[in-house]
Amino acid sequence: MIGPDICGWYEVPTEELCTRWLQVGAFYPFSRNHNVRGGPDQDPGVWGPESIASTRRAMLIRYTLLPYLYTLFYYHVRDGGTVARALWNLFPGDSNTWGIDTQFMWGSGLLISPVLDEGATSVNAYFPVSRWYSYYDGAEVEGVGTFKTLDAPFDFINVHIRGGSVLPTQEPAMNTELARRNPYGLIIALDEEEIGRASCRERV
Repeated sequence: MIGPDICGWYEVPTEELCTRWLQVGAFYPFSRNHNVRGGPDQDPGVWGPESIASTRRAMLIRYTLLPYLYTLFYYHVRDGGTVARALWNLFPGDSNTWGIDTQFMWGSGLLISPVLDEGATSVNAYFPVSRWYSYYDGAEVEGVGTFKTLDAPFDFINVHIRGGSVLPTQEPAMNTELARRNPYGLIIALDEEEIGRASCRERV
C-alpha cells in the first residue's frame, strides 16, 4: 500500500475535501500532494488558515512518528509484508474487519480513522478487541469490539495506539537531516496485562 496523489490528479477538489485528504495523506507510506499539469494549485497554502493548520497538525504526527514509519519500511524490505495494513490483516478472525476500507493501520501499532466524506464531522470507527488509546491525550477507548462514533471536526483526524505497542518517536524539524539531530522518545501503550512489552521489532 503506497498512496495516491493527494487531493486527486484530475478535476478540482473543494477546500474541505482536499483538507480531509491531506489529513489522511499524511499517513500514506508515500505522501505527496500532486495533480495534473496545468491544473490549479491544491497544496495547503492555496486554502485558508484553517486548512493550513489542520494539514500541519497531521503532518507533524507523521514526522514525529518517522522512526516508527522507517522501521516498518526496514522490516518490509527485509521480511516482506506491508507498512500500511487493513484491519483484517491483523485481526483475521474478526469478521467485522473484513469489509472495512475506511480505516487502516501503520504496522500493528497505529490505527488511523479519517473523515473521507464532505460535510462529515464524525467517523464510525471500529475497534477490534484490544486496548486502544488516543494518540493525542492517551485516553483509553471503552467498549472495544464495536463500532464507535468519534468526533472529527475540520482540523482533526482520529489516530489511536494499540495496547502492547512501543512506538519510537523523534522531535520533528524542517527536514529529516535536521530531525535526526533531535531527541528520540518512546510512546508505550500498555496491553491487557498492563505491560508495554511489544517492541517495534516484535510486532511490526
